[in-house]
Amino acid sequence: MENINDYWIVVISSEEDGLIRFFGKRDEDYRFHLQVLKDYLYTYYNDLANQIGADDLKDNNDLLIYLTTLGNIVYQHSPGYGLLFLPKEVSEKQIKLLYDLFGSFETMPIHIDYHLVRKYGKVVPQEIMDYQDGLENTEILDKFFKTKPYIKKKVK
Repeated sequence: MENINDYWIVVISSEEDGLIRFFGKRDEDYRFHLQVLKDYLYTYYNDLANQIGADDLKDNNDLLIYLTTLGNIVYQHSPGYGLLFLPKEVSEKQIKLLYDLFGSFETMPIHIDYHLVRKYGKVVPQEIMDYQDGLENTEILDKFFKTKPYIKKKVK
């Protein structure tokens, strides 16, 4: 598996039943997650990126909502912490790959944003789970999925 520290984002795709895509090498000219997300959209969802005017969007969540609505799991990696964005429904294969991914790197503060929606002109998660001291990465996932057993459905 690739080294997560070398990339800005990791996407566990809803296509092809859970393909892991490491994207935005850190040694490239990226400075912000926003540009990496735009490039990802143009690379894998070019028609959608053009349709929504991705170049004009100024907030990560404005792009992430499209990726998660399509059933993708998105992990934004930053030195020292990570943000995990989960769609409303994920497949068992995606969950397995998520555990494999999280078990492959050192424990760090991870924040989970679940089911992004548009509310009051902003994109916000329906629920957030913040990192808790002493938990391994996979234990954070265990705790999250224990409270959301119904999201282990097949993405349609």
